[in-house]
Amino acid sequence: MDIIMPQLGETVAEGEILAWHKAEGDKVKKGDVLFEISTDKVAMEVPAMEEGELTKIIAQVGEVIAVGEPVGEMAVEGEVANPKSTEPASIIDQQVSASADVNKPATEPSSFSKTGHGPLSPAVKYLSREHALDLDEIDGTGSNGRITKRDVQAYLAQQNVGEVPAVDEEALALMSPSVRRLVTEHDVDVSQIQGSGKHGRITKEDVLDYLDNGGKVASQPVTASPPAKAEPQPVSITGEEVAFSFMRKQIARQMSSSKDNAVHVAQGMEISFDEVEAVRQQHKAEFKQKYGASLTPLAFIARAVVKALQAFPHLNGQVSGEKLVVSAPVHLGIAVDLNHKGLVVPVIKDADTMNVSGLARKIAELAKKARENRLTPDEMSGATYTLSNNGGAGTAFTTPIINHPEIAILSIDSISRKPVVVNMNGRESLGIGSVGMVVQSFDHRAVDGAYSGAFLQRVKSLLESHGWQAEL
Repeated sequence: MDIIMPQLGETVAEGEILAWHKAEGDKVKKGDVLFEISTDKVAMEVPAMEEGELTKIIAQVGEVIAVGEPVGEMAVEGEVANPKSTEPASIIDQQVSASADVNKPATEPSSFSKTGHGPLSPAVKYLSREHALDLDEIDGTGSNGRITKRDVQAYLAQQNVGEVPAVDEEALALMSPSVRRLVTEHDVDVSQIQGSGKHGRITKEDVLDYLDNGGKVASQPVTASPPAKAEPQPVSITGEEVAFSFMRKQIARQMSSSKDNAVHVAQGMEISFDEVEAVRQQHKAEFKQKYGASLTPLAFIARAVVKALQAFPHLNGQVSGEKLVVSAPVHLGIAVDLNHKGLVVPVIKDADTMNVSGLARKIAELAKKARENRLTPDEMSGATYTLSNNGGAGTAFTTPIINHPEIAILSIDSISRKPVVVNMNGRESLGIGSVGMVVQSFDHRAVDGAYSGAFLQRVKSLLESHGWQAEL
């Protein structure tokens, strides 16, 4: 059986092999860690789903593999190993691996060759359809004699059919399993479909629209062509070259996409943390002893943000095309730095059901799991609003980039003792107070500055005057 790159969340399209824990020929027990992977969302260990022998490693350490592509081969009990297989298969149906989508049917006859050559990938079906091939004439070099994309391309080259059409493997890899099944069942040429999903991803609705139009591309409104992206400029200095890590590349891709798609506007507001600090200092030692977690200002800010989002719901959700999808529950993303090697954004689901104490414990739990690479895909997806905490670095203010397609993100900077104006019975004087700045970046397509400003004012009011003692 093939060991495939698992689907780690709906938007994850590829992963990098960080390490193999087993070598070719090693016996493997169910649950043993086979390999480690890193995606743009999470780093994790992948366990064996069956007992058997690791017969072949296809993807080497450092390789980036699309979801659904084989990374190795394993002979399970009752199955004969095929050590002569030298060709990795293309994207295969998820049910070939035990790590497949649990909602899929046990069998899908349409994805298998009727001639006994094993499951056929969408790429193989596309090429065979385009050239009316008899697959009985092609020798499969994949696992258990499966015909691979390279087998078909080699056969076509021998037949001198001319230029072999390219297969949009990236588009196929970005599809969810259900969309891939739909494409395969109806022999859809994905190159004819314009994806409307995130990063141009082809969605189920795109495929159904294509089929409803008789296999023709639905008419699209005429829009101005986006400006061509500038080519990387050659550097004019000499020095050490530091290649981007896989995580760094994914962060760069996500941040560039956000800047390209969202209309960023930033607003900042200075807030007094005197009330928060008084309560925090009173309870932090007892809280640490009782729960093993620190009672940080971030927990109070998170609570104020959640309460303010309930009053200003158009900041809590996502932008989809020309509409705003408003979420009833608040799923709060918390950006976590990984010792300057990148960052991840675990999500506190249903944060609106928690008080300060609950939020403080959940923030500590997720941050610990993030730094130990133990986050699950579910803990990395579904955010409706994000907090970015830069206060530990001592920054005065930061203008964050929206975690697109979310609507807004709030940056929290350092809280420090500063001179402040104190009003006592109408008389003003100078005093010392705990002051910090919060900055919200929002998508101007979804809301306006007045709405964002009113939200920040609500956050400020809560932090300065909420009854925090009752939440601890």
